[in-house]
Amino acid sequence: MSRLSCSFCVLGCEADVVLAARLRPKKAAQYITVETEVGTDFKNGLSMRQIVERANALDAEYGPLHRPPRGTALSGYIGRKATAACLARVDHNRLSLAT
Repeated sequence: MSRLSCSFCVLGCEADVVLAARLRPKKAAQYITVETEVGTDFKNGLSMRQIVERANALDAEYGPLHRPPRGTALSGYIGRKATAACLARVDHNRLSLAT
């Protein structure tokens, strides 16, 4: 992703929301339902249905994407040991960073 924001951010670029749809297809399907109920495109001139179609085309061509192991990005900033401690605290408090 090119920016730190919600995975499906209306301010994100098209490539980012397509990537999000590849990584979170169930959440993208929920956005399609909401988009249909509201009667408005997810982004001006770009519907979530189109985003999902583009994501599916990329999956068909290159195979599905998989999330990297939990904590991979964080460990690049604070190191493996600090990341393990952070994730242990998250697990202990029963929080989920992936939802």
